Amino acid sequence: MIRRSRLAVLFGIALVASVASGCSQMPFHDDSYKTEIPAALEAADLGITDAWADVRLSGFTETLSIGGTLNAVQQPSSEVAPELVAEILGVALESRSLPMSYVDVSLRDADSDLLDVEPTLTALGASPRGDGSITMDEARKIAEEAGR
Repeated sequence: MIRRSRLAVLFGIALVASVASGCSQMPFHDDSYKTEIPAALEAADLGITDAWADVRLSGFTETLSIGGTLNAVQQPSSEVAPELVAEILGVALESRSLPMSYVDVSLRDADSDLLDVEPTLTALGASPRGDGSITMDEARKIAEEAGR
């Protein structure tokens, strides 16, 4: 009787450890985007410096977050040109198989002030969610329409 209890406890511990380790590994993918996307954005001559890329995880939903700082010469106002956002998405997604569900673009001006990208995404035909991200399908469509 005691042996069955111990066996059940050991099985329960093994099951919990297995699930916990599996969740800590989720989602599994290559994280080379963390260096490749920023390098591509800075090399694309879009006026972006200090580019970055990362992934946010909310539940089981991944959001690719990309961004950087725009040069003051190219971005004199708080409005972000639709062509620029389309190019940024095109460069970030170009030739990359990314398993994320959503994309978030975050841009700052030379003074490190956050620029509002949501109106630009809306003007490009996307429907930003509450957190400002758009679906990967919307991002790919914007990039394709920009010729990327």
